[in-house]
Amino acid sequence: MLTRTLKTGLALSLLATLVTFPTSSAQAAPSNWELASYWAPDFYQDTHDTHGHASDYVTSFNYDGDWSGLNNWENLYNYPLAANVYYQVVETGTHWFISYYTFHPRDDGPLAADRHENDLEGCLLVVRKDGSTYGSFQLMETQAHNQIYQYTNDGSITNGSDNIDGGVRFRDSHPGVFIQPNGQSPWGGHGVHAWDGSGAPGGDGIVYYHGDRADVPTSGAGNYANWYSYKLLSVDELWDRRNWVDGNTFASWGAFAGDTYEQNSAKAPWGWDDPDDGPTFTGDWFADPAHMVDTHLNNLGTFSHQYVYHPYFTHKLSVFNVTSRANRDTFGGKSDIFVRLYAAGEVVADARLWKKNDAPIGTRYGVYWGYTNAEFNNQYTSAYNARHVAKPPYTEMKVDVHDSDGTSSDDFMGSLAAYLAPGQTQQWVDAYNSRNEAQVTATFEAVR
Repeated sequence: MLTRTLKTGLALSLLATLVTFPTSSAQAAPSNWELASYWAPDFYQDTHDTHGHASDYVTSFNYDGDWSGLNNWENLYNYPLAANVYYQVVETGTHWFISYYTFHPRDDGPLAADRHENDLEGCLLVVRKDGSTYGSFQLMETQAHNQIYQYTNDGSITNGSDNIDGGVRFRDSHPGVFIQPNGQSPWGGHGVHAWDGSGAPGGDGIVYYHGDRADVPTSGAGNYANWYSYKLLSVDELWDRRNWVDGNTFASWGAFAGDTYEQNSAKAPWGWDDPDDGPTFTGDWFADPAHMVDTHLNNLGTFSHQYVYHPYFTHKLSVFNVTSRANRDTFGGKSDIFVRLYAAGEVVADARLWKKNDAPIGTRYGVYWGYTNAEFNNQYTSAYNARHVAKPPYTEMKVDVHDSDGTSSDDFMGSLAAYLAPGQTQQWVDAYNSRNEAQVTATFEAVR
């Protein structure tokens, strides 16, 4: 726990205004851990004694010494709840995307339907590479039970497919992040939002700060009076076990195994999806954060979609061009062609990302997300045509071509599919698809 003097100093330095961090001349790039440490949030964890303060303490999935999700609820009071937070760093040519994931062994609540074993929520910091050692903060996204929220202090950034939900408060380089308590809000327990500067709801709450030490809280009482250090753990500890779909660690791809109350309810970040945030798809937070952020918000400035460091996707699906070979319009006119990409049975691109209206037979059209006649048009900062996904190995990756009729009965014009082992690549160059009604140039890569 922090000393009283240090706690006072921290409290006095919390600012509600836009913070500008000093820049320095270009230096050797920091390590991922150094980046994550520099920007590590202060987590304002609300606690609620109705279900026990321990249910609101953050820790690691294997806090009890094993990798079973089936006993995490039962072991809550049998093992120390050392404060650990998972982190992930992904890098493009222009930005770092730094995610922090908070795990709770229990998500309790007043009703059985509110309760489930294991819970993982988080926040994502988008940091511009501006030549300084650690870059400059641009925006933050948070996740709270299948809803994603956006926060920024940059007035030039505007709404995209989702809305800006507020600003971010900082203590030096550390953003303030609020974590809800067990089952005590309409959004469900342990949802993550930007901290608004207010006191702990109900008067009980603690603060986790990054001190590179995994403290075990001794009290959940007090109005953010008690500060505890957390240690950063690489999300690799979870990601490296992604294929342990054995009903013990994971119940299914991206879903933790849990058998207490609502079973198998907690998701890993490669299983996250906000159902109403526009053309982003399951796992984009984890596997394609540049696509997700550039979909959610506009006016982001120079913004690359080319990853230079990214070990957290399994497949890269690129579509380069499409040629119509049939007029499938209901009244015999030219097809309004669009591509629908599937990864392990889930859609990861559709007409919102690319479409060409009235495509004459035999004309090849380049595919770039958000361009031509895309239903989500002119939204992306730079042209790109790849989707990065996190899916199980050997599962089907498929590109369909459709004629858009503006209804759910769009005309299917054929598909190309591949089942790839890790390390394999499938390339098609002007390949006729299964119905010979379109030609497609695409590359599917299974990188791991």
